Amino acid sequence: MVAATDTLIARLQADCTDAEAREQAVRAAVEAELREAEQARAFAWRRLGALGDMARIAATEPDRELAVERQLAGLFRDIGWVENGLDELPESARPLLDRLRPIAEALHAQAHSVPADAAEEPATRADPLAAFRAFETWYEAERGQPFLQVFERYVPPTPLVEF
Repeated sequence: MVAATDTLIARLQADCTDAEAREQAVRAAVEAELREAEQARAFAWRRLGALGDMARIAATEPDRELAVERQLAGLFRDIGWVENGLDELPESARPLLDRLRPIAEALHAQAHSVPADAAEEPATRADPLAAFRAFETWYEAERGQPFLQVFERYVPPTPLVEF
């Protein structure tokens, strides 16, 4: 009789262990999905901030070249890579300018309608959002991390002081 009781208890303990393992697997999957959704949300807001700021600059500046320069300088200022202008960028960031320039041009073209018979450059007819997403794909393949992650800034903990 004792052997039957021990066998029953062992089976019940195995069921408990299996249930705990399933619960841990579900929790891990949900936590991974939450982290992914959190990053997607954060990146969507950062994309809105970056392209929204660039679009507002493009809309206020009728001169295309000046608008493009101001948009790019504003973007890099928001990232924290420059304080004043694009000439402050390190050489390693120069390929980014080549990839971001068509996006800035497309935003300017969208803000300032071009006559249908005017000869447009292909970059100015591009969808800025699609071009930015293509840039993000290129950046991640090239640099090994998402572009919108560059907006993250470490904020050291500050001590709480009570007076």
